[in-house]
Amino acid sequence: MPFYSAHTASGYLFNNLSFLLDQKNLSSFALSKLASLSPTTTRRICADDRYIPSPDVLEKICLSLEVTPGDVLKIQSTMELSVAVASGVFPS
Repeated sequence: MPFYSAHTASGYLFNNLSFLLDQKNLSSFALSKLASLSPTTTRRICADDRYIPSPDVLEKICLSLEVTPGDVLKIQSTMELSVAVASGVFPS
């Protein structure tokens, strides 16, 4: 079990890797070669935005894509989600 959690005090972490790869016109396989990672690892991270890579994997991704960890990982506020649903504007 990793020592970090996808849930923060104000929301939850999600990875933005698929979007970054689209912007850079790269596939998950190309990233696996650039970052010296398993293609299975990069495919899993791209396919599941709630999968948070380990710090070592995150570092390799950031160095390979020349981005910061904050570009790869984002925080989705749970407040935004609960207000939208509870307001009656959006059906639950």
